[in-house]
Amino acid sequence: MTSQPFDDIDGEFKARLREIATSTRSTVDNSTVTFRTARIECEYTPKVIKRLAMGQLVAIPNVQALGANSSYSLYEIADAYPMHYSMLTLDRSQPAAIRSEFMDLIQKEWEKGSKSTWIEIVAAPIGHVMKTSDDGVSYERRAMAPLTGSPVKLLSKDSIQQLICFRPPKGRVEDYSLGNLLGFTDDSIPFSVNLESLIHYMSSTFAFTGSGKSNLTATVVRKALHVIPDLKVVIFDVSAEYGIHILDVLNHLPSRVLFTDSFRDSKDLPAEYFKRHATPEALAGRERDFFPKIKQLFDDGKVEFLQTRLAGEEEVARFSTYEGLVEVLSNTLNDRYGPVQQKILVPQVVDIIKQFLRDNKLELEARFGPKTGELIAKIQPLIADLPANSSLKKAFDSLAKVVDAIPETPEEEEGYSWTKLADEILSTAKDSPRVFVVNLPEAEDARLETANVISEVFRKRKRSFTLSPRVLFVIDEAQEFIPQVTRKEDGTDQSSRAVERLLRHGRKYHLNCWISTQRVAHLNTNALQQLHSYFVSTMPRPYDRQLISDTFAIDDAFMERTLAFQNGDWLLTSFKATATQNIPVFFHAENNEDILDAYLK
Repeated sequence: MTSQPFDDIDGEFKARLREIATSTRSTVDNSTVTFRTARIECEYTPKVIKRLAMGQLVAIPNVQALGANSSYSLYEIADAYPMHYSMLTLDRSQPAAIRSEFMDLIQKEWEKGSKSTWIEIVAAPIGHVMKTSDDGVSYERRAMAPLTGSPVKLLSKDSIQQLICFRPPKGRVEDYSLGNLLGFTDDSIPFSVNLESLIHYMSSTFAFTGSGKSNLTATVVRKALHVIPDLKVVIFDVSAEYGIHILDVLNHLPSRVLFTDSFRDSKDLPAEYFKRHATPEALAGRERDFFPKIKQLFDDGKVEFLQTRLAGEEEVARFSTYEGLVEVLSNTLNDRYGPVQQKILVPQVVDIIKQFLRDNKLELEARFGPKTGELIAKIQPLIADLPANSSLKKAFDSLAKVVDAIPETPEEEEGYSWTKLADEILSTAKDSPRVFVVNLPEAEDARLETANVISEVFRKRKRSFTLSPRVLFVIDEAQEFIPQVTRKEDGTDQSSRAVERLLRHGRKYHLNCWISTQRVAHLNTNALQQLHSYFVSTMPRPYDRQLISDTFAIDDAFMERTLAFQNGDWLLTSFKATATQNIPVFFHAENNEDILDAYLK
């Protein structure tokens, strides 16, 4: 609760609502959307114009305030700029000397102010109402028409912080802060978010190349690992950035850095590691500072090498399982020329397989082993009277030969494997890795392996009947994994289905996802609809901005302001992670490169 909900800037902020402007445009799916923005006139003073900026909130009396003056509709400033009466009539039809004289006059009046000047404020509704009373201030999610001509009030920093910022545990603001709110030039307000909700309810970053997506993601990963004790993070890194971006985390915590292109025989492992990564521009030329830190990863045994699986290998492996066997048996029912007796026996055989799995506490996905011989021994008497050329009898004759060749003690896989990766991701052992960076430079391999790992973790988690540890999958360059149009040949079909499943159902199993992309226009819209928090920075393409605005209900006035962002500036809209649902928040993120710089010294 705050005792001073408004800030009148030492009595100089005097503003009124002039009009509510309405604009309607077509959406990307050919429907229409309407936005209403407030046009506010504010008395000009140098002090006021210096204090106003996008992201600040204003309160406008609404229809419920009639006779009470205690109910306000809240609007967020998207733009504020000074106006002079003479600017309205100044054009090229006037002689140059007169124009110059007018501009000299205008320039002088900016310094001291005059009755010919004012501040034009453009603000968009945030869908909340503020009510004041003797007991304090309360907020309610509700749309209510403001009163034209009413005096407009500027919310104080305390009110904005109460409305927007998550309240972390006492003394831990820094742990939950992603940066500082924009719009407060004379002071900094830490922007804290609920990191548990941010991770749990799926998040994304949308920004053009070089806007700081990886920088922000690294910051969130670093803080989330610190705040959530049982969190594990798996980064599918197609751009080879995170092995450097979170190098300090990889060294301080149990971790794995995985490569699919082996350089284990290199004479200079740190140099080869560094060469395979994109280094932040601010730290370019400091490779000698990185080498001792990278060497520590190798000395601690945290760097491993994997072989990418062949295309179709997973499909082949599936037919070495009981699930694949059941599928083969079901296909025999479609054998047009198969004996009728075979079709009658197939359901009985499947029942025997199910009972065998229950008795031996095996899953459908389990692979054949020496015990499979017991299953064959139970089934063969049942199918003994079938013709020798029947597909059902041939299937079990072939299976018997395969099982005979299976060794009693299965050979252990050499080196690190994809199976071990899935096991380590879900391991609850104290010394198990908490961070995994999987370098996948080839797009097609990246899609297939990402789909395989997510699917394997899903299967293991569902069988484990536990929700710990919590796992966050970071899908970098998401346009490579979840495009709108998919094909099986290049792996996009497999990766899109796996990531969409993760976004749709992962939350139930504490399997979470963070996607990052520079192109929104051609992404899987079903996947996008599952996101609850979205960080937006500069998107030069109008279509991308319009799609974000339409998909996530962000006012065009806010989206257009992102074009003026500096590196590290972000617009966040979240349904779960901020103090109040779905309020656009402008903030400047902490610089992950500063942390790396300090770590290298």
